Amino acid sequence: MISINNFTEDIESIITLINNTFNIDVAIFNTDCNIIASTKKYLQNKGNAVHAPSLIEVMEEGRILVNNPGKMPSCIGCRFKDNCPSTVELLNCLKADDEIIGVIAFTSFTTEGHDEILNNIEKYTSLIDVFSVLISKTIYYKNKSMHLDSYINAVISAFELIDDGLIVADSNGDINIINNYALELFSSCNLHTKSLYQLFNKNILPAVLSGHNISNLSTKINSTKIKISSMPIFENNKNIGTVIRISNKSINVPNKDTSFSKDNKPFSLNSIIGNGKQIQNIKNKIVKIQNSPSTILITGETGTGKGLLAKAIHNESSRKNKPFITVNCTSIPENLFESELFGYETGAFTGAKKEGKPGKFELANEGTLFLDEIGEMPLNLQSKLLSVLQESTFERVGGITPINVDVRIIAATNKNLLKLIEAKQFRSDLYYRLNVIPIEIPALRDRRDDIVDIANSFLTVYSKKLNKNVNSFEDEVLEIFTRYNWPGNIRQMENAIEYAVNIADSVIISINDLPEDLLASIESNERNGNKVKENEYNLIIETVNKYGWDVNGKTLAAKELGIGIRTLYRKLNNK
Repeated sequence: MISINNFTEDIESIITLINNTFNIDVAIFNTDCNIIASTKKYLQNKGNAVHAPSLIEVMEEGRILVNNPGKMPSCIGCRFKDNCPSTVELLNCLKADDEIIGVIAFTSFTTEGHDEILNNIEKYTSLIDVFSVLISKTIYYKNKSMHLDSYINAVISAFELIDDGLIVADSNGDINIINNYALELFSSCNLHTKSLYQLFNKNILPAVLSGHNISNLSTKINSTKIKISSMPIFENNKNIGTVIRISNKSINVPNKDTSFSKDNKPFSLNSIIGNGKQIQNIKNKIVKIQNSPSTILITGETGTGKGLLAKAIHNESSRKNKPFITVNCTSIPENLFESELFGYETGAFTGAKKEGKPGKFELANEGTLFLDEIGEMPLNLQSKLLSVLQESTFERVGGITPINVDVRIIAATNKNLLKLIEAKQFRSDLYYRLNVIPIEIPALRDRRDDIVDIANSFLTVYSKKLNKNVNSFEDEVLEIFTRYNWPGNIRQMENAIEYAVNIADSVIISINDLPEDLLASIESNERNGNKVKENEYNLIIETVNKYGWDVNGKTLAAKELGIGIRTLYRKLNNK
């Protein structure tokens, strides 16, 4: 009898390969329904405890698709019933020489992953079959102390399911695996030594072997335009290689890049970078309300991406193929505001076009109207907007014919509308009509765990846009980024990185490449922070002097200062 428990290291290597290449979370279980190995994200979301009946069903049936986790018959009795963190699971029975040795699960914890797997179920069924064979044969041959000639073949078989070139290389650039699509692209190269140095020019290689993610880097092979993406492979925090994906299918995509976006697709939820709780809550809320006609009010500081989020909501909705019209309430003169929103008829006022003109509401019919900086809307127009929101009907300026529209309203502001209401600068009834679905975007300083990912995304965008081979930041730069408060939020970071890419002389951005005003602001913040610490320390010293430096005195000092005695000792010792 073969025990899968004896091959944890081999299984973990295969799981890492699957996760890095196909962005799928994976778990492996033995016949006793115990988890043997899994991706980190799987363990974080589901833990070590396993619902045995569902795995027993897989071992009996061979394969199970759980497309509604928590609500299927096999979920009865599971601690995650009705509240499963998984959005979809595809499970396969593992067999070695017809002996059941365990179960493999492909899992996603996101709506995007759910849709990707279900919309390409044949592909992922083939993938799980290939990797089931790979794991089973690995364990079988290891158990029999035989050569693993089929190991590489099984992996290559999986790679052949992808319509792009795929290469796995070690950190020295030596190729371990290459599929037929990539071989055809490099058909004129002599691959007898199988090295990346034979395939890519010296400008591309540092980026590919840098240990950082690369997305859609443009280059040529034999006059063929291609896009290169790569993902490093880590083991025990050490970069041991890279997975490279090569495509020549996206060369006709327009060159215009969208901030935050990893590719040239319309801005969507997949384009929003961040795994923090606040951002995940926003994404989850959008998934629930994306097709609702209800109005949305997006709030947040300047530069947090309110306009891009509005576009994402539109592009995720059933209105995505209809117009998305933006009105910036700060850029329209007050005397033209009504005609801009609602249009005008012939001869409505001096200077009007003789044929009249449709307004933004008409242009946005069946789509989305984005009212940016809604707090700047003139007070006298707010009542008319409220009427249109309630009745979905209006008349052009100078007109008498009612016009019916089907428009979803998304409004945004960086102001506190409740304070504007108190100052009688904003109508309370309009506020409550707009604020049906509130979404608050956190400031960048409150998303420190996402800062490095956002910075790397901008680096990829502007390296490509400016046609420069800049692929990483010095560690000191990333440390500055995560420590800085970013008063201008994401827009400020984007501008800083665009500047740095323009200035950089090497593939790595250093502190000297950053804008001078950013460095000056950081230095000023640090001086102010040191001053605050100095004042705090002096206050502690003064208070301790007041009560005495013995234990009782320090206890009384800590009480007066409103801090714990341990905190007081730490602040004294850290000076």
